Amino acid sequence: MNMKKSQDQRQTSERFSQTLDGLLRNLADTGRGLKQALSMGADATLAIVSLWLAYTLRHGLPFSDFRHTWYLFLLMPALTVAVFSGLGVYRWVIRSTNQRLFKQIIKGSILSGALLVVLFFLIPPDRSNPRSLFVIYSMLLLLSTAGIRMLWRGLFDSGERGAPTAIYGAGAGGIQLANMLRGGGDYRPVVFIDDDVKLTGSTVSGLPVLIGSNPALKHELKRHDVQGIVLAIPSLSSAAYQRKLSMADSLGFHVQTMPSVAELMSGTARMDEIREVSISDILGRSEVVPDVELMSRRVTGKTVLVTGGGGSIGSELCRQVMKLAPRQLLILDNSEANLYHITEEFNTIAKDAEIDGEFNFKPILGSVTNKRRINKLMADYAVDTVFHAAAYKHVPIVEAQPDQGVAVNVFGTSIVLDAAIAHGVSDFLLISTDKAVRPTNAMGGSKRVAELILQAKARLQNTTRISMVRFGNVLGSSGSVVPKFQKQINAGGPITLTHRNITRYFMTIPEAAQLVLQASAIAKGGDVFVLDMGEPVRIEELARTMVRLYGKKLKEDTGNPADIDIVIEGLRPGEKMYEELFISDSCEQTEVAKISSADETWMPWNELVKVLDELESAAAEEDSATIKSLIMTLAFAGHKQPDAITADTVDAQSTPDLMTAQAVTAVS
Repeated sequence: MNMKKSQDQRQTSERFSQTLDGLLRNLADTGRGLKQALSMGADATLAIVSLWLAYTLRHGLPFSDFRHTWYLFLLMPALTVAVFSGLGVYRWVIRSTNQRLFKQIIKGSILSGALLVVLFFLIPPDRSNPRSLFVIYSMLLLLSTAGIRMLWRGLFDSGERGAPTAIYGAGAGGIQLANMLRGGGDYRPVVFIDDDVKLTGSTVSGLPVLIGSNPALKHELKRHDVQGIVLAIPSLSSAAYQRKLSMADSLGFHVQTMPSVAELMSGTARMDEIREVSISDILGRSEVVPDVELMSRRVTGKTVLVTGGGGSIGSELCRQVMKLAPRQLLILDNSEANLYHITEEFNTIAKDAEIDGEFNFKPILGSVTNKRRINKLMADYAVDTVFHAAAYKHVPIVEAQPDQGVAVNVFGTSIVLDAAIAHGVSDFLLISTDKAVRPTNAMGGSKRVAELILQAKARLQNTTRISMVRFGNVLGSSGSVVPKFQKQINAGGPITLTHRNITRYFMTIPEAAQLVLQASAIAKGGDVFVLDMGEPVRIEELARTMVRLYGKKLKEDTGNPADIDIVIEGLRPGEKMYEELFISDSCEQTEVAKISSADETWMPWNELVKVLDELESAAAEEDSATIKSLIMTLAFAGHKQPDAITADTVDAQSTPDLMTAQAVTAVS
């Protein structure tokens, strides 16, 4: 009974507040001329009241002698309005009341008092008029006219300023965002949404809290005239963020977001920078602020070589390295176009920043398979650190031409590593991939063989710290599903998927590059570092989310042939349903958040080199069958090779629950 009474009281209070807001909106929507007339009328009234109060306060009794002063009560309001008008007071919009306006009001009040003195001389009233009367009148007029404008501005601000907005998240971030939005003009927070049922019926920071699981949430939001929802839970993981986004979007309101924790802590965004939800928000919100000291340890003041420096990961590594003041950056790539683009970008940066001599980089056109060129490069520039990102990585292409994949990914890696060791390079780090874990294709197998070469060579010498970093897909990289979907959506569809249940890990390119630099700093030799990619993402759900973010609709939802269709094409040769990050369960967290170190099976060099010799011969003869057999033999040394994935086994083995369980097991 008490609960119902409390609820009724709350609803009554809300109705009163909404009625008041409605009146204020009506006043705010009136024409400029009417508002100026109301302001003039208010000032005239305040001039009369101020004069009456001045007489009352000066004589200590309520003033009533209008018979001798009636003309003052007629002339002073008109003169005051004329003075205020001449000073431009009525040109100010109420909501833009500021210090300059108050200065004009001060001048107007003093002038109005001076005019009162003039009237006393010209038409002296038949009664006592002490000089202090003029001062009291001016002060009262100033306080009343300035005060009513401050009151009006407060009422207009609280009544109707910005779009009525619901903030999803009544925690510290949401409260801070609400307070900041109140001082702006684009958004007006009217209600919180939160999943904590303990907040049912409560008020936070002056706003009512609605529970996200309430079936009547949509009705409640409409009752508060909500026009949009802002997600204000910056610390959410990517998967949890996507669930919140889907729930908020299903309510039928425009959904926006506040910056992530990483953006806020790095200073790249402010708390109140409300923006549209991007694909990076969904897949990359779990980023952490990098340790700059660690990132610079193998870079600052050193000569750094980045192979594949014009590619997606390589170019971002180059950008991060240049921020850390290396002695010189060498950018090696076999693609003239890629090298041109990164060179132009760096030249523009140097020009805009007016850097002369300190922005030291050198683009080098060449292949990692050219042994002579690689050795000359190491010798000529006395390289200190190598980030080896050069690789063929597109699964279908390498699957069709495994000899080329082996030439670059296996023997190209071996050439660069041997040159680094021979010329005393301090640190060598390989950019690997999650596809190297229990591979089902030639590309993944070749990358696993490259890892084995590094593991073996690390144990043969102690002059070069050798390590590798393994991670999954990065947003926006060439061949990534995200830019592919973007093109398909912009073209009106269809979106092509290989299977409805396929999953992948994702992270942003800048975060991956920053973690790679930090991993190099903590390497001891022979390390296999694995980046925490968060939770695997179901690709079909990613496609649906991207359609929604681009303001499009799905054909299966609307039945309209003009909307975006999703077409299932079937798994490509060698494609896996889900990716893993660890070969064995033996791993430990490092000192860097989101970087783990894996203790995995390796092969001694004297055993590995025998198979590599066979592999080199098979590659020279372009014997695809033998190449695939040899790299898979190496990739699964000490581990059971999985059965081949076929169309008959995919559906039986790859339900979403099973995939999630397998993926979680792999990273736990």
